[in-house]
Amino acid sequence: MKKIAIIPARSGSKGLKDKNIIPINGKPLLTYSIEAALQTEVFEKVVVSTDSVHYANISKQCGAEVMMRGEALSNDKATTYDVIADFMERCNISIDYFVLLQPTSPMRTSKHITEAIELFEDNMDRYDFLVSMTESHFASVLVKPIDEDMSLKYFDTDFSRYRRQGYKEYSPNGAIFIAKPHAYLKRKHFFGSNAIAYIMNKVESVDIDDKIDYELAKILLMERENGKL
Repeated sequence: MKKIAIIPARSGSKGLKDKNIIPINGKPLLTYSIEAALQTEVFEKVVVSTDSVHYANISKQCGAEVMMRGEALSNDKATTYDVIADFMERCNISIDYFVLLQPTSPMRTSKHITEAIELFEDNMDRYDFLVSMTESHFASVLVKPIDEDMSLKYFDTDFSRYRRQGYKEYSPNGAIFIAKPHAYLKRKHFFGSNAIAYIMNKVESVDIDDKIDYELAKILLMERENGKL
């Protein structure tokens, strides 16, 4: 089956400066996703979608192709759907499905991508989408809003009977998304009853969003390189 890997890498992060290319254990963060995709040896193309010439040069040096975004897709208001729809409109090959790999998941390896692809292809008659998931640290019963009055009125569970094991729930970890193009362009997201879950553990699911995530990822990557993970 024909498939492509799409790695969206917009410049100008408001949290960590230039988050997608921040140095992590000797190389730009973005390159971990490119290398993992290329190592699978299953894609027609591995393409980085970016608005930055600098990011583009890093991507090309790592072996990826590049699709430059227009100005409308270069700000933080552009959604994942906007980027993929633009990509599909400009993509010059026919594919059965695409794999979206966010550059902020450096612990995701070629093994995870290959396993997710195999799971998806084995179930394509039933599912149009795949999303990588991890077990949630907190059950949804423990996550509620707090109003301006600072009361805990929404926390109305009898916590004397609460058992974490009884609330095993999952959340997307941002590492791997797979979709059939037509189904995605129609639905505009990856979730629902015709989406299958690929489960990853907490270490594999580290997603760099802030300084704490960044420092944790550096430690875990070093541990992995030293054969301790």
